[in-house]
Amino acid sequence: MTTTNGTLATVEPEATADRLRSSAQVIVLPEGTYVAAVRPSAQRPRVINGVAFPAAQLTSVPQPGTSPVRFLQKGALEPVAWVAAADEVVISVPPGPSPLMITNYIFGQDIQSCVDLEIRPLSPAKQAPPVGLRLFATIQQIGEQAFAAGEWAAAEDAPFWIEGIRVETSPSVGQLLQYRVAGANAAEAHWTPAPGGLTLGGGRPLSGIAFRLMPPLANTHRVIYAARFLRHGEIEAADGEPCRSPQPQDPLIALRLAIVPR
Repeated sequence: MTTTNGTLATVEPEATADRLRSSAQVIVLPEGTYVAAVRPSAQRPRVINGVAFPAAQLTSVPQPGTSPVRFLQKGALEPVAWVAAADEVVISVPPGPSPLMITNYIFGQDIQSCVDLEIRPLSPAKQAPPVGLRLFATIQQIGEQAFAAGEWAAAEDAPFWIEGIRVETSPSVGQLLQYRVAGANAAEAHWTPAPGGLTLGGGRPLSGIAFRLMPPLANTHRVIYAARFLRHGEIEAADGEPCRSPQPQDPLIALRLAIVPR
């Protein structure tokens, strides 16, 4: 983000006199590490006694009970930084409110542009907790097998049906994932939260399936799934839609499940 980029004009009492002029602004940065860099400009810097103008000074505004912002420049950690031309400085912002004062300096008679200072995060942004799952399917004549998200849960070489499932999830999902047997009258209205088991009992095949997410996870993610049936083939669904063969007595033989961002 660009934090300073403006033009400063003042009325000079003497047209022939050079003046040092300044303007200041305060911004607040969240905790983290940043790099402040002066963008290239067509404006030629003016050097006075070895100091280039326009320039900017970065300082921490003291706050009770918090550590000050620090600046790493030329291998040293300092409480103040001076940047001009193509300079860069690393900014270390501690926890808590940490205001940063940016003071722009220009020198000369004419209207000059202040330095165009860009401040961008250097440290990786904090990422949301991972959303993951493992699908456990109880397969006819085989027993329970584990499958990764997006992987087909099925017998490798035979069209054995799926008798039951359960889903283990990452902590960020937990019981916000729910599932039920789609189309089975006794179980149709009953949603089972993860990691609970879902079965019709007696070794019978699942006749269909549906998954859903509950808020707040449902506000940012979708649950998508697909099922293969012995006679009808593959059916895709999402977000609570029933996934069931239109043909009666058509057992579920494969299942795929994933949670994805919206």
